Amino acid sequence: MPKAPPQKPSSTRAKRTTTTADAAKPSPAKSSKGRGKDSHLYTDDNPATTLQGTGFKDAAAATKTLSLVSKRSLTYQFQTINTMYHRASHHPHKTEDMEEAIKVFKEWIDVTYPAMKGELRGDGGFKPLLSKDVLRKYRSRIEEEVEEADRRFMEVYLGLGKNKRLGNVLLDDKEPGGKDWEVERYGALDALVGKGKETKDGWEYGELWTKEKEPTGEHLKLIAWAWSPVPGRTLAGK
Repeated sequence: MPKAPPQKPSSTRAKRTTTTADAAKPSPAKSSKGRGKDSHLYTDDNPATTLQGTGFKDAAAATKTLSLVSKRSLTYQFQTINTMYHRASHHPHKTEDMEEAIKVFKEWIDVTYPAMKGELRGDGGFKPLLSKDVLRKYRSRIEEEVEEADRRFMEVYLGLGKNKRLGNVLLDDKEPGGKDWEVERYGALDALVGKGKETKDGWEYGELWTKEKEPTGEHLKLIAWAWSPVPGRTLAGK
């Protein structure tokens, strides 16, 4: 068999952050080793979903960045702002204006982020994810008994690749500044879980379990959003 002709060298894409066009030039790209799940923050791997308009050239650009990511999950906000902070901090041609941008980002990282995280946990808004195995166990029942509006999350979650986070998956790829699935999940669970029902102590047995000791329809709806007031190991053993 004749040898295939030598492959033409592929054109090199310039790797860049999502800073604005007039923002300071980013520092030289680091080795991809160890970047893993956060590589999308450093490159335009998927330009269609890259959030445009962020930057660190001055305080105004930094403040605009905070505004642009404000509708995204706290996970995504931290990833983006922390990335901008470090890119600006280690920029080889740092200016006084960039120093002001760094202050804006540092204030958010040191003050705003811990406060928002504490508020989320304090108000019972934090809902740890059930394992994918638990959802797979109840998948057929969810598909049969839960309305589409409350089962749409399940397919997204089960199809999530290794090291991929819900906060990095948009509801609409055409709106990079819009909601991601982490925000959507919290919003749905906030509507489904009443005040005082963040733990199993807030539920009657019959609200969660049938006489056959299977999850009720109401409970199944929560499971479809990868949450339950009872431990995942309890569901896995049922």
